[in-house]
Amino acid sequence: MAVLAAAAAAAPANDGAWHLQLHSAQHSDATRLSQSGDLQGSDVSPRPGRNLAYLDDELRLTREQGAWTWGLIVRSRATLVASEDTLRLYRQADGGQPLTADQQWQLDARLRGFSGRGLVLGGRVGQRPAPAAEAHGATGWQLDWELQALQLGRWRERSITGTASADAESETYAFTLRSYKQSDRLEFPFQADHPRRGAALLGRVGLSWAGERWRVEARVQDLGWLHWRQLPRQEALLDSRTAGVDADGYVVYRPLVQGQNTQSDLRRAAPAWASASVGWRPGWAGKVAAEAGADVLPGFGATPWLGVSLPVGTAAAALRWHAHEQRLSLQCEWRGLTLRAGTDRPGRKAQSREFALGWRLAI
Repeated sequence: MAVLAAAAAAAPANDGAWHLQLHSAQHSDATRLSQSGDLQGSDVSPRPGRNLAYLDDELRLTREQGAWTWGLIVRSRATLVASEDTLRLYRQADGGQPLTADQQWQLDARLRGFSGRGLVLGGRVGQRPAPAAEAHGATGWQLDWELQALQLGRWRERSITGTASADAESETYAFTLRSYKQSDRLEFPFQADHPRRGAALLGRVGLSWAGERWRVEARVQDLGWLHWRQLPRQEALLDSRTAGVDADGYVVYRPLVQGQNTQSDLRRAAPAWASASVGWRPGWAGKVAAEAGADVLPGFGATPWLGVSLPVGTAAAALRWHAHEQRLSLQCEWRGLTLRAGTDRPGRKAQSREFALGWRLAI
């Protein structure tokens, strides 16, 4: 903290700037984004293996002064990871497809997401060299950090695990499923009042190094905790095999669904996202640079990407290809204005889409 204070004090009085940043990214492996509001089983086309869907929206207004940054933030983030079998069962059962053979499915799906608004405070230690300095072989380390104190307006957590099978001759299904749900929107009989808002303290830390030809960077974000008092929770077991035999040999029928509704305080580590990248600028190509990296999503793993940046007159442009999302993004920077847009395909058939707008005003 003393190092940050010294860096801020040493900064020139006129090096401050306002930043306005808007970012939105949405992706779904198995469905088109235009179908998310009214999804039918016949619209689902799962990929082999685990399927990913996510939403990441953020709007922030911040003030940068020396080594410090502070401001306001509004954001939403959610991830859904589901097995291929889970989505194929949904397609089979909800899509009305006929059973042509006996089938079995291993089910596993998990959704986690939150939204909130609040304050952001950040800083940096060290100083990455300016491009002119990098061109002369200068190197530099930089550690940056950020804290977000959020008032939560939404929390959603849902998981389904178990097995299912189908008998083609009788056209019947059998299930053994466990379901867990905790959400501020969950309602059940005899529910007690609970606070309409939760709280979160989240952090981000990044470490980067820039040299004459190479740049390396790693980040972890959403490190921290979520808290919401007396949040409704539902746990249930669905077992279609309701008939059993007790110790005396009598047939006993169990309920099809067994479970309980409770309310408990939510105290949960936030689902952290991570990223890492490496960049390289060949000496013969001027300011042209190539980079590669990966984002690591909770419950899923790495989603790699490749990029290239180059000057265009007084502006700068960059292309990035996200391999898992199959999304191509184009970014342009000019006089403090940044615009980025990307998609995997145009129109209503898009399954991945990204948009970002940034504006920097030095005052």
